[in-house]
Amino acid sequence: MGPLRSSPERLVSMELRNVNHRDERGQAVVEYILLVALVVMAFTIVAGGMERFKVGEALLKPIREDFARAYKYGHPKTTGFDEGSPSRHPRVTGGENNFRIFINPQ
Repeated sequence: MGPLRSSPERLVSMELRNVNHRDERGQAVVEYILLVALVVMAFTIVAGGMERFKVGEALLKPIREDFARAYKYGHPKTTGFDEGSPSRHPRVTGGENNFRIFINPQ
């Protein structure tokens, strides 16, 4: 083969390729912006639904009540003087179902 020569068809195809490349400049940025907008919109809808249906309170209820009592007294159904009258408390006498052995409620 001889020296590099450019044929007219090759020049036309190079020009068309450059035109297409120029038209697509910024397409990735636009796609990322649309993707971020969709993620923000989905987050807003989910957060609003969680607030409307009080999902956060339902998820935190066991932590506030059952886990706190299990940590404080050793059993999730136990109540002490702070909650009114003690029941199912291993160290308090006079309540119903007093016991000294902690049993898993399940």
